[in-house]
Amino acid sequence: MAGGSEMNVTITFKNKVESYYTRADGSAALSKDVLELTADGSAAVLWSRLEFDRGGGDDGTKPRTERGFSREVLRLPPAAAVGPGGSLDEFWDRANQYCGVGEVEIDGKLVYPF
Repeated sequence: MAGGSEMNVTITFKNKVESYYTRADGSAALSKDVLELTADGSAAVLWSRLEFDRGGGDDGTKPRTERGFSREVLRLPPAAAVGPGGSLDEFWDRANQYCGVGEVEIDGKLVYPF
């Protein structure tokens, strides 16, 4: 990317949002942040400064691994968890009902209410 431009990519899945950022200074630095539900759907967790290897190993079958910092940003009461197949949309609905969450923005984009 000539001229020091940056690129930001956000991918929204059912149960998580991934954001990738490159630096405007033209370096090859890349950072990744992820907001995702826990396995049981009881909390939203924000992972920041994720770094990942290429995976593959010697025979190409080893999965990619990621390391970073995580912080739980909101936990629902146990009875309100959306369960293993739950979506972020369901999570925000229940967060409104049980925790009084009225609005959620991700990178300046309103995601709740939809």
